[in-house]
Amino acid sequence: MKIRFLISICAACLGLFSASVIAAEDLVINYKMEGAPRSDLSSMKVSLRIAEFTDGRSIDNPRLLTGANLLGADGFQVEKAVSEIIQDAMISGFANANAKLVDADGDMFLQGNLLSSEAKIIDRGGVETLELTLRTSVQLMSGSRTVWQTTLFGRGRTPTSEGMTVTVRAALDRLINELIGDDYFLAEIR
Repeated sequence: MKIRFLISICAACLGLFSASVIAAEDLVINYKMEGAPRSDLSSMKVSLRIAEFTDGRSIDNPRLLTGANLLGADGFQVEKAVSEIIQDAMISGFANANAKLVDADGDMFLQGNLLSSEAKIIDRGGVETLELTLRTSVQLMSGSRTVWQTTLFGRGRTPTSEGMTVTVRAALDRLINELIGDDYFLAEIR
């Protein structure tokens, strides 16, 4: 009798858990930085490696972008860890800006930590708009020494009719442009 009760409880818990996982809408980002770069990094004095980006958010699912109930979904999750998507976006952004990227043993490396991801629906001039903010701490390292660091805010805003995937791409564009346009960062690598 007790065993059936325990099995029923476990089955109910698993049902709730799988329902919450299924409720999150899956997104495929496939980000690639396009268009003219904010800065041309072809004259960099150093070679740069984009190192691992980690996830400092207090969540169990690293693929979960947001758990907010937006657009009728109980959250959005992406094809791989959000921190990996940010790392790949950085590689794409720096490649687009003609940076001297290396896979290993560069003069310097850039690492980061995703601190938060927040999404909400706002009104912009009468248009219902999705707003996603990716807050990421980044450090430019030379060996074990931190050369430069900051916290970047990548905020993407798009009409809700365009969907969350477009909003994520806009947030990544902003994150990269904020970094590549930072005069103090550029002074360290040029």
